[in-house]
Amino acid sequence: MNLYGINSSGKEINAGITEGGTTALTWGVFPNREIVQPTVFDPQAFQVWAEEAFSLWTNMWLDLYEPGGDSYDLIETVRDTFFLVAIIDNDFVSKDGAIWRAMFPLANIEEATQVI
Repeated sequence: MNLYGINSSGKEINAGITEGGTTALTWGVFPNREIVQPTVFDPQAFQVWAEEAFSLWTNMWLDLYEPGGDSYDLIETVRDTFFLVAIIDNDFVSKDGAIWRAMFPLANIEEATQVI
């Protein structure tokens, strides 16, 4: 299982991803189409995408609300404190739900009663 995350300040977190490494994903799925291409996860491409996402929160979403309002403050808080995260688990055959159990500590959950 690989994890890669980045925040609006450019701080990165990762596990299972080697420096500058690209991770192969199993397939690319697109709406109303057959599986058409293999897909890879590239940390550099994800970083560019993350910069765009955080920029949209600043340049588009904040402009919709008055500074100091609840919605404005919420968007600022999310932008300034959250990480955009990619979690990659190529063990798609496993039925033990490892990808979900790995997230339990993040949500302060000891164990789920049912894993989907």
